[in-house]
Amino acid sequence: MVAAMAATTLVWVAAETGIDRALLMQLAWPEKHPRSDLLMLLRVWGSLWTWILIALAVGVQKRSHQGRISDGPRSVGITLVLAPMMAGGIAELLKLLIRRERPSGLEIYLFRAWSEQPWSTKGLGLPSSHSAVAFAGSMTLFLLYPRLALPALLIAMGCGVTRVASGAHYPSDVVVGAVVGGVTAALAAPPLLSTLNKFHGEREGSLRSGRYQR
Repeated sequence: MVAAMAATTLVWVAAETGIDRALLMQLAWPEKHPRSDLLMLLRVWGSLWTWILIALAVGVQKRSHQGRISDGPRSVGITLVLAPMMAGGIAELLKLLIRRERPSGLEIYLFRAWSEQPWSTKGLGLPSSHSAVAFAGSMTLFLLYPRLALPALLIAMGCGVTRVASGAHYPSDVVVGAVVGGVTAALAAPPLLSTLNKFHGEREGSLRSGRYQR
């Protein structure tokens, strides 16, 4: 509730002061966007495919207890996918409810009418789904491996900057997406991991006892 109120206040202040569009103009790339491996890396941090690959890499590792949460590799891998997926889904749902369009050449925000494409998020920008996924994944990494907190946060922030610089989002889109992603992961990742650990533990015990043997 506090996070939602803070995000709402931020959007209102950004609209009233004009800082949203001012930052967008300052950060925007030239008409021809620069291309580099680093920028692509930052952008795809907000892609669910990235977290699927990270989850697969973690899942094949041997069991480790070096993280803050005692966990198994399969449980960690699944959590690293589910938390960003949930955040991205919530961001898409909020887009349908808020209906604010992506930046245009006008000095005002544009909102899509409910009668126009009521179930499509194409062209809608608040909040940024890339930002939500990026920060949810980074928050999950922080909860699992605290030493990765700083690099994960910096990459997530870089992802947000690329979304503004490309002209795809207002800064407020990215900030609200970051709040959605961070809060979703903080609330969902620990219980998800605990449930998955319990499930895998019970199933492994059943397999050892022969209950699942044919």
